[in-house]
Amino acid sequence: MIRFRRVSLRPLNAWLVAQPVTGSHRKYELRVWREVNANFAALRDELIDYAQEALDDARARIRKGFEDNLSPFSDPVDDPAAHYPAMLNRITLQGYLGETLAGLAVEHFGAFGKTDWHVPAFLFRFHDQEFQHLDLINERFLMGEPHDPDAEEEMRPGRTGDDALAFRLDAQGKITHILALEAKCLATSNTGTISDAHGKLAAGSRRPSGIRELITLLSDYETDAAQEWVARLLELYRDGFRTAKRRDGLAYTVGHWPVRPASRVSWLPSDAPHTSYTADRRFDAMEFQLEDLKGLVDTLYRGA
Repeated sequence: MIRFRRVSLRPLNAWLVAQPVTGSHRKYELRVWREVNANFAALRDELIDYAQEALDDARARIRKGFEDNLSPFSDPVDDPAAHYPAMLNRITLQGYLGETLAGLAVEHFGAFGKTDWHVPAFLFRFHDQEFQHLDLINERFLMGEPHDPDAEEEMRPGRTGDDALAFRLDAQGKITHILALEAKCLATSNTGTISDAHGKLAAGSRRPSGIRELITLLSDYETDAAQEWVARLLELYRDGFRTAKRRDGLAYTVGHWPVRPASRVSWLPSDAPHTSYTADRRFDAMEFQLEDLKGLVDTLYRGA
């Protein structure tokens, strides 16, 4: 599937309020948004729809082979995706939120001064550890056994590879720019996580692994839009990556913001990327500071 959904900019800007950040690095930019939770209600339904659309491909993969086209699932008991993603561990859901906010920011706020970036699909379908875990969860419900999604033993490793990819196209529809996005979502800021994220982006190749995954994903859909993306991604994968310009982006979502000193705006560095980032590419750092991270996860993914 190709994603089309967007949210309204006015309530989005009222909910995530851009903070003033100063910096003069030639290839590095930090942008910071701070949540005004009181303004969330006006965006709530649109954001739920946006987050759920991002997961639709994963649901399609979970259901593949189980659904009769003449008799779609009418009873949650028969639907292998009925508990996806609500019954997964909160840490997994925070990861989904971080990746979704990365795509949302690039699509709505732009990156590197351009607002024509495309995120054709998210890569949630490749989180195989959680799909195997979901089979166990479904069995518990079928057997009437208890399930605490946030118990420590319900945590699973995160998905490897690129968290998300965004692209810019020329007038002929050819990919000219690739933005590889690394996403982190934490209740409390962690300097080690920041360092690791920068290091992972620095180690990235000119041909990100997510390109192959997107080709695999979109090849499952026969729509014209999906097949157009498959064609341009195949061209990029085979030879186009040599001329397409790679950019790096970090989406850092955290459940609080700095208090001391009062002049500090962000957890991420404002003047230059972290020292673990050793690549010589343009880098866009995006920080999302949330008032109610737990409540947002529950609303978007658990129907609270």
